[in-house]
Amino acid sequence: MVGDSLTTAVLQRALDGTWQREKSTAANIANHETPGYKAIKVDFENALKSAVQNMRDSVAASGGGYMSALAHVKNSDIGVRESRVYSERADASNVNLEEENIEMAKVQIQYSYLTRQITDTFSRLRYAVREGR
Repeated sequence: MVGDSLTTAVLQRALDGTWQREKSTAANIANHETPGYKAIKVDFENALKSAVQNMRDSVAASGGGYMSALAHVKNSDIGVRESRVYSERADASNVNLEEENIEMAKVQIQYSYLTRQITDTFSRLRYAVREGR
């Protein structure tokens, strides 16, 4: 299918992970005054990197199986976990509002960058299909 490449698969999964991180950061900010609330953290970069490396290794070793290996990249794990950071607050919440606000700004920039990258990827593909016209 058009657009089924390693680049688009990685960008799509990175968008999914970044979106999930934005949701969890928003939940952390909304619940920063909730007694006993534990911050939620999202990790997808290591799983995505591992899936890409496994894909490269398996395709190089077998010389085929590109689509099934690509499916592993598209379905790489987005880990959502409760933060284990110790709370020094009296209400036992471990949310640091300043850190969460910085994380939200960072995530918004990452998401904007990723959407721009995927848009550019499809623009180049459209340009190639139209033979530069």
